[in-house]
Amino acid sequence: MFLAFPLNSKPDWRNPPWATMLLILINCLIYFGPQTSEQSAWQGAATFYLKSDLPGIELPRYAEYLKRANAHAAERLERARGPGATLFALHLMDNDVEFQRLLHTGLIVRPDDERYPRWRQQRARYEALKGPPFTHRWASNPADWQPITLITAAFLHGSAAHLIGNMVFLFAFGYTVEMALGRSRYLLFYLLAGAAGEVGDLAARWGSTVIGLGASGAISGLMAMYALLYGRRRIRFFYQFLFYFDYVKAPAIILLPVWIGHELLQQWLNPEGGIAYMAHAGGLIGGALLAAGYKHRHPDATVPIADEPLVDAYVERLAVAEERVKVMQLDEARDSYAALSRERPSDRSVLQKYFNLANLTGAKDDLHTAAHRIFALDGTDGTTDTLLHDTFRAYWTAARPRPVLSANEMSRLAIRFARLGQIVDAERLLRLQGSQNPDHANLPSVLLGLVRAEMARNGRARAAQFAAELAKGFPEAAEARIATDLLAGAARLGD
Repeated sequence: MFLAFPLNSKPDWRNPPWATMLLILINCLIYFGPQTSEQSAWQGAATFYLKSDLPGIELPRYAEYLKRANAHAAERLERARGPGATLFALHLMDNDVEFQRLLHTGLIVRPDDERYPRWRQQRARYEALKGPPFTHRWASNPADWQPITLITAAFLHGSAAHLIGNMVFLFAFGYTVEMALGRSRYLLFYLLAGAAGEVGDLAARWGSTVIGLGASGAISGLMAMYALLYGRRRIRFFYQFLFYFDYVKAPAIILLPVWIGHELLQQWLNPEGGIAYMAHAGGLIGGALLAAGYKHRHPDATVPIADEPLVDAYVERLAVAEERVKVMQLDEARDSYAALSRERPSDRSVLQKYFNLANLTGAKDDLHTAAHRIFALDGTDGTTDTLLHDTFRAYWTAARPRPVLSANEMSRLAIRFARLGQIVDAERLLRLQGSQNPDHANLPSVLLGLVRAEMARNGRARAAQFAAELAKGFPEAAEARIATDLLAGAARLGD
């Protein structure tokens, strides 16, 4: 799978892209209007069809007809299995113009057939439930082609997902090309590119009974126009190749051969895959020719300079890191977050993801580094406190053979945890620091913090133990006197 998407411009809402918005509106109105109504009617008719005698009368004869008229369609029909096989055969038969002609002239189910009266009555009922065709009438049908469908097929879609996907790309490329060409020329070129896409599809599928529809040919034309109009101007674009995602800055024109080559390759690899790759290729070639002709006729025309990037380099690299996580490139994602955390050591989200990835991938050096960067965070808000404590608990468990903490880190964290009421972890740090640095200047502050934390939760006995430890180890410290006064005050209040 390959995808390339430019990111260099944004709409100017002071001068909105009215033509692009009009095209999107027309496509939506057609799909959610007559196409959706037709689909609902067909589903009701199909329900009747499945319950009637028609499948047993028509479908075997259609299968025999296909063996003579269209071997490829016959193979597709034979491969269809499961609950949807009958509906697939019905859909294929409904769209087979020649078979429908033979069916309605009495050459498939003949008048001398004993089942003919029942068939004719049920067939009439089925067609009345379906109503007059809309999509099939205006779509491109290689087996019964009409010139008007060069235009109309580009405004039809097979599903809501098909419509939404096309409209996203129509907007993304359309407003940029509209800004460059002007509304009238843009609309004309859009229609011509759509016609070129239909020509490409017809050339690949001439004689097929499967209809072609969708705006992708016209949108491919817009993509080619974009590449030609911006030419050698360097643009930023996001690309995906298989499972790899990244951003790059390169001349716009290089996108054109890449896009065309991709569509031709996909057509060669999967000619019957259900995606109109040749419509895309036809639209790309048509759009490129239109844009080249425009530039030749208007050599002095000014193409608007693409805007500055919508996001800075840091956000770009952050997006790359997130994509690497999504595709399970965990080592690469960890390295990306490591670099981001060096650049912005106060970004708590990045630090947390860096630590989690280091823990998940077993990268010991990164685990220590990420933990130290989190422990260095300032701020007394609840989010920071939670991050510090959660990280400490995970780090204490994961670091082997033991956590690597400086004396200042231990005392700083212990005081903070005591204030938060996390007495177990505060004391754990106190004991670790006491074993490594028994004379550290911050130990009295840690002990005083524990005295206050225990008193806050009515743990006067434990508070007295910490106060005694403070008085014994640091009798001259101001914290020892404060602890004694706190306990004395609490005793008087208790009395």
